[in-house]
Amino acid sequence: AITDHDTTEGVKPAQAAAAQYGAPRVIPGVELSAEDAEGDVHVLGYHLNIEHKGLQSALEHFRDARFARGRRMLDRLAAMGMPLDWEKLVASAEGGSIGRPHVARALLAAGYVESVKDAFERYIGNDGPAYVARARLTPEESVELIHSAGGVAVLAHPGLLRDYRSMILRLIAVGLDGVEVMHPSNSEDVRLDLRGIAVSSNLIMTGGSDFHG
Repeated sequence: AITDHDTTEGVKPAQAAAAQYGAPRVIPGVELSAEDAEGDVHVLGYHLNIEHKGLQSALEHFRDARFARGRRMLDRLAAMGMPLDWEKLVASAEGGSIGRPHVARALLAAGYVESVKDAFERYIGNDGPAYVARARLTPEESVELIHSAGGVAVLAHPGLLRDYRSMILRLIAVGLDGVEVMHPSNSEDVRLDLRGIAVSSNLIMTGGSDFHG
């Protein structure tokens, strides 16, 4: 499944490439970036109708907000003595949504930080001096948007949340369909716990690489 952040632009090219060889089956998907008191809460949508007008309208709004957010982050970094080239940053996104990983890699390429992790910890993490809040979408609204487009909603990388159990219960109340059990950030204990929750709550179990490159 192709589940890019706030865009479905990668789905059709992937499906076309797979069709040339008869495999694999490429499931249409998306990853929505929500936020609340818990912090970043990402919700995956699978098997959705990527032509759904309401979905695409919302995704366009989120992408526009990401664009403006990226520009503001660069303004803050420049004020701190770390100017970055905006046009190069936009080009690095290759037509996709601009996110903090793009800014982090630009900081690394310019020699301002020692690693992408360093960029987040020192400058662009949620408590960093160059952080800019994004257009807010609640986790519940994410589930509802995915359902409106005929998709199934899955809580992404629960192991990154401070209290994933409470979040799962919150989202089950609005129709959460599944949880991402297999993920690089989920420890073995978390995976076992998630399996138990999924079985007892009749949730789909999924896996993902969270590949950001």
